[in-house]
This record gives sequence, structure tokens and C-alpha cells, in this order.
Amino acid sequence: MGNSWRTDTDVGLPGNVPFTDVLRNIDADAAAPQAAGASATAVPVFVSDFELPSVPPPPASAGTPAPNQQNPKTPPASEDANVPYIQARRLTNFFAATLAETLKKSGYNARRTRGQLPSQGALLRGVFTEPDEKNRIRRELLGGTSVNPRFFLYVGIFNLARPDQPLYQLAPEQSPSSQFGPIVTLNTYIPLAKYELDKDPSEEDVRKICAQIVASLTALLAANAAAFSD
Repeated sequence: MGNSWRTDTDVGLPGNVPFTDVLRNIDADAAAPQAAGASATAVPVFVSDFELPSVPPPPASAGTPAPNQQNPKTPPASEDANVPYIQARRLTNFFAATLAETLKKSGYNARRTRGQLPSQGALLRGVFTEPDEKNRIRRELLGGTSVNPRFFLYVGIFNLARPDQPLYQLAPEQSPSSQFGPIVTLNTYIPLAKYELDKDPSEEDVRKICAQIVASLTALLAANAAAFSD
């Protein structure tokens, strides 16, 4: 009864365990929540690039060589921070890299993925959205004509044992607009969280949201780690 994962037999010998020492070990265990998360961090975690569509890039001029023909040491001419598809690529790349880094610092075996996934573990997927004038959730269209300065980012946690679950579906009825992407219906049958952030977020904003995502994942896996390991 007096043994602890932190101190093992230091509270006394069997049959001679001072109760004050038992209480001391209980307090020590309560002060070390890492133990409760040990089984959670044993679950491998995969991070996908979050979805952030943008307006199409401008067509290449006749004198512009194809990307694979350009000098690899010279940035492409279209690498402009104000070009929407460049902004989208940079933001999704930074989010995925920061989230994977935050997971690793929290003790997870985490990596980014774009290809085939294993049959066990947890997958983090996200989509950037914003509400329209009727408060319908629309997939973001970066570079569109919307004047809304903020995103809604929805992040879902998927069990790779059931890989076919969607993050969202396109709504049956659509109203095309140059301001937004299509209307979407989010999957409420998966663990899903919403985060609000500026369309030009700071590095601190991204890191804060990534920390919140990891905290939510840890809470879920601490209660359901076995379900992600079967």
C-alpha cells in the first residue's frame, strides 16, 4: 500500500509502514501528472497539413521556366509573401512543423505525414474556415474577397483503426461566392475542437494553439489510449 512509482520501497517494510509516509507518497504522485500521461504518449501521432485553400496562382508567363528548370538556389519569381497560395503554403507548413515539434517536446512519437498511414495511432487533421453572413461555416479561400480578419480552425483527432471518417462534408446545398470556399458540415462524431485566430497570425499565436491541441490530445488519450492501440 505504501509503495509508489516515484519512491518504491522507501516508505518502509511490509507490516511497518508509517501512515504519514503513505500520505507523503500520495502527495508526490499527485504532483507528477506525467505518470497519468505515460500511456497517452505511447500512442504514435501523425500530423497532416491543415487544409487552407487559396485563390489559384497567376499563370506563368511565356518566358518563365518551369519550376524544375529553375536554378534551385534561386527562389522562384512567384515566391512573394503577399501571394495567397504562398501565404497558405507557409502557414500550413509552419502549423504542421510547430505542432509536430510541440508533440515531441511533450513526449510523443510524432511526425508529419502526407502519404500512406499505418493502421494504429492517432491522426491530427484540420481545416481553416470562416462563417459567412448567414453564419454558415465555409471552407476558407485565402485571397478571396472576404473582409473577415479571422479564421476558425477546426482540428479533429482520428483513430487510424477507423481511417475512413471524414473531418467534414460538403453541404448538399451550396451558394458559390468569391468571398469563401464551399459550405461545409463538420463531423461531430469525432473529437473536434475549434480555435479562432487572425488570418495573419503571429508565431506566438500558432504556438499557443498547438499547445492547446496537444493538451486536448493528451486528455483524450489518457482516457482512451487502448482504443488507439488495438
